[in-house]
Amino acid sequence: MSRERRTGLAIAVAVFLSGAALLGLEITASRVLAPTFGSSLFVWGSLIGIVLTGLAIGYWAGGIVADWWPSPYLLISVLTLGAVLVALVPVIDQTVLAWIVEWDPGPRLDPLIAATILFGPASIVLASASPIAVRLAASSLERLGRTAGRLFSISTAGSIFGTFVTAFWLVPELGTDQVLAVAAVTLVAAALIVALAVRLVPAAVVLTGALAGAVVLAVSLAPADTQQLKGVAAQNWSPLYRQREARTPGPLDPASIGMLGATFNVREARDTQYHRLVVVDDDDSRYLRFDNSFQSGMWLSSPYRTRFLYTDYLDLGLAHRPSAKNVLFIGLGGGSAPKRMYRDFPDLRLQVAELDPEVVKTAYRWFKLPRSPRLTVDADDGRQWLTRHQEKWDVIVIDAFYADSIPFHLATHEFLELVRERLTPGGVVVVNVIGAMTGSESKLLRSLTKTYRSAFPTVLLYPVYETVGDTNPTYTRNVILVATDGAAPTTAFLRQRWKAIRKATPTAPALDKAIADRWNKPVRFDDVPVLTDDYAPTDALLTD
Repeated sequence: MSRERRTGLAIAVAVFLSGAALLGLEITASRVLAPTFGSSLFVWGSLIGIVLTGLAIGYWAGGIVADWWPSPYLLISVLTLGAVLVALVPVIDQTVLAWIVEWDPGPRLDPLIAATILFGPASIVLASASPIAVRLAASSLERLGRTAGRLFSISTAGSIFGTFVTAFWLVPELGTDQVLAVAAVTLVAAALIVALAVRLVPAAVVLTGALAGAVVLAVSLAPADTQQLKGVAAQNWSPLYRQREARTPGPLDPASIGMLGATFNVREARDTQYHRLVVVDDDDSRYLRFDNSFQSGMWLSSPYRTRFLYTDYLDLGLAHRPSAKNVLFIGLGGGSAPKRMYRDFPDLRLQVAELDPEVVKTAYRWFKLPRSPRLTVDADDGRQWLTRHQEKWDVIVIDAFYADSIPFHLATHEFLELVRERLTPGGVVVVNVIGAMTGSESKLLRSLTKTYRSAFPTVLLYPVYETVGDTNPTYTRNVILVATDGAAPTTAFLRQRWKAIRKATPTAPALDKAIADRWNKPVRFDDVPVLTDDYAPTDALLTD
């Protein structure tokens, strides 16, 4: 093979690998930001916008520098610098994120600034590789257009490859830091390929040593197993959450109450297709955390006993529909509510649709979810599951919303029409929502309530007051929404009915206070929309 062909092939491989590393970095970046800022539309918008900005600047700057110094050393230097910037992310991310959280310029600027600092420089440097490669590979002006088109096509193909490999295999199988280390290894390898092709011996020797060091780094960053993680302090990941909590008038989610500042034993910590999943224990309880919010809890000594008050409130569906025989849950978490109903009401048949199959495994492994024909779990999106299954349900419980974002397709009028079709006559929908009753934090709850009123004649709200005196309507809290096509029973009648149920089922939770605290004041709807598949600004409603 001639030197020219060898060099051209090496440049093409380097461009492919740099494109793969850049888009792999973008996918992995979502997991770097999620534990602090969640996985909201604002987070993804920030990441996509910053990477595109990096491409625009990198293409422009790379072309200028390539004309100034058209040397293989330039391409090698750019690829090596890109590797250094990617490898630097796990070193500085916690410091940067802590600083942004303390500053807190707002829910849109928080992830935007973080993405700019952590991933902007690497995006610019990696994008500059393509125009530099074009300048090196172009043998004549007559073939310049063909050369540029070919190399940019190869770079895009690499980006496609990097996207799929990172999203489908690397992130689910490796830790976030290790994925970044793999990207750094890839970039050093690309630089080494160019150095070997053009026979730059000193550079090749240095890059060989750098590649060996990068490989060692990647291996050393492999996720620790459960035993190695035991004893890790929660402050490794909770201070950011704690600082955000301190500035919020009410809890971001109920599972955080009483936990902040504690030290935990980490039982499991890994990335799934959808979350950064962490299972931790303290002295008496076990907790499940997704990204930047806690989702479930369990008393270690009493797995079926309710760990958080809002879980009891989900039984309001049975108070409104005491003849219920089958209940569908959309969302599982640690399985607190389904397994409590499973124990308390042995005649009930329970079905769960949980999006993330790894969450299902976690609930069985760590949270004592019973394996029984009476409690079955399917790993599927709740809306798709309802679409595919025609069965009718007496109660449908929707517990799939997060503190910082919600799956909008589970909140729209069209989804509720589907839910209503899957209810038996007189059936009930019970929804766990996080929001305030009034004030600036109430828009999402009020919009959801308005949307449910567009599909159901009766919609009732039961705010969860965790502590005595915790009744400020402007505080963010769990609110249980109950919707049905039947008439709304009085609170006195509902309390009497539940009293009779508890007499027959003594282990059922006490709901007297939940029923008595039902929100009976008017709810304002004029400034919030009905959510539809075409227009569902849930992220904006959650933060504005």
